[in-house]
Amino acid sequence: MSTETANRHSDLSRRLIQQANYELDQKGDRVQACEKASGAVAQAVKAIAEDRQWRHGSHNLRRTVVDLIAAEYQLPDMILLQAVADQLHENFYEDRFHETQLRERIQRATELLEQLWIIRERGPNPSFVPDSQQQQTIERLQLSNEEAAADPLIDFPPPLPPFEPPDS
Repeated sequence: MSTETANRHSDLSRRLIQQANYELDQKGDRVQACEKASGAVAQAVKAIAEDRQWRHGSHNLRRTVVDLIAAEYQLPDMILLQAVADQLHENFYEDRFHETQLRERIQRATELLEQLWIIRERGPNPSFVPDSQQQQTIERLQLSNEEAAADPLIDFPPPLPPFEPPDS
């Protein structure tokens, strides 16, 4: 994990969101606009994760990174970023959004991406003290890919307790 790689992710994020708007505005290609916007989010999150030496190789890991960043900077709306990206990614396959819906989501993604780019420039929030669960999540993200692969359940929440309905 390196700054050079993080910068590549960040640069690609900026390029992809520009391409998303171009695809929609100039070509009317909703499907490509969705995929470019979704990719822009993924690349921006990967840049921050790369800077912090956190794993980021799946949608779920990137969702976790966004959740931590939202908590670290007290920006609860930031968790919407991955949700919007997931909707856009799904629409790449389904093409169900009307243009207005798509424009709203790409606009929201763009606004949140701009915040994320600023956060990356600032670096980690020195006054953030993660709670015990957040600290555990950070430690899991800091595992190498090999360490994480040794426990295939490491990135999943703990198992649910058994279901024991009350006697009727």
